[in-house]
Amino acid sequence: MPSESFRYSKQISDQGRERSVEVRRERAALKQRLKAGEISPADVLNDEGNVAAKIRMFAFLKNCPGVGSAGARTLLRASGLSETKTIRSLGPVQKARILTMLEMIAGGVRVDRVAETIMSER
Repeated sequence: MPSESFRYSKQISDQGRERSVEVRRERAALKQRLKAGEISPADVLNDEGNVAAKIRMFAFLKNCPGVGSAGARTLLRASGLSETKTIRSLGPVQKARILTMLEMIAGGVRVDRVAETIMSER
């Protein structure tokens, strides 16, 4: 016969699990909106909510229009950032540098050229 504390813990665990699934779905929806161009990368980077804060930089850049997987790795390597770094952990200078890179790509500059420019600035 389970004790009351076990039932209480299981209830809390179930609620936590449901909340985790909900947050992951919100994060996935945000990335989809970013990929579709419904929301700008600047809005995601400057979002103070918890949804965008835990998105990893590789996933963020990969879902930005014109970047893709290989481009995301190239940009992260050029800027000296880890793929597992989250948006929350970026400093203001890093955010500004990323926005500059994304603006250049949106303007038609190829990802490898952007990476070369960033590397020369470091």
